[in-house]
Amino acid sequence: RVPVQHMETSLIGFIDETQMLSDTNHSLQYYHQDSTQFGTPPFLIHMGSTPLSINTIRTFHMNAPTTCLNLRRVLRAMQLSKPILLEGSPGVGKTSLISALAAASGHELVRINLSEQTDITDLMGCDLPVPKNSTTNNNESNSSGSAPSFQWCDGAFLRALKAGHWVLLDELNLASQSVLEGLNSCLDHRAQVYIPELDRTYNCPASFRVFGAQNPMVQG
Repeated sequence: RVPVQHMETSLIGFIDETQMLSDTNHSLQYYHQDSTQFGTPPFLIHMGSTPLSINTIRTFHMNAPTTCLNLRRVLRAMQLSKPILLEGSPGVGKTSLISALAAASGHELVRINLSEQTDITDLMGCDLPVPKNSTTNNNESNSSGSAPSFQWCDGAFLRALKAGHWVLLDELNLASQSVLEGLNSCLDHRAQVYIPELDRTYNCPASFRVFGAQNPMVQG
């Protein structure tokens, strides 16, 4: 769990981590980026395959002391191949921090907002009706049959997993127990998901990362 805090509370108790940030004019140089890695030694992550957009990167400012501190803590947590949970007050910048990191490191970020109404089929996918005169995945026309036909449609989470993108599960504390149980196999040591409707198991690629963001329990 990586708590994201305001500047005043972040700096208290982390003086040793902020010594290198004392000169804010050089804080941007603290993050090393080349063609293969991004971060600060020894906390480096591999660059993604998404082309870097200068306009996108310029929308994020990583030279603020609190941002540098929180970003370093996320990079440190990413040295382990495990999901990362960010907890902090609303509006503190949890989502923006991961969005900035993804943009700067060349990774595609898929943001999924969870709620009490979210179902596991929203994340993994389900069978949906196929309109007449359309084609399926096998390029077979459905115009001949009179009975309704259905076709599997991947959910946002499964699409990101198969593509090796990053996933940000926002408002994770609002998700139902069934959704959390459905994500267990992706978040633990198995690193895979089984789709019973397809009778297929999808392994999480190395570039696939899961981030969770939630408010403290006392703030809902």
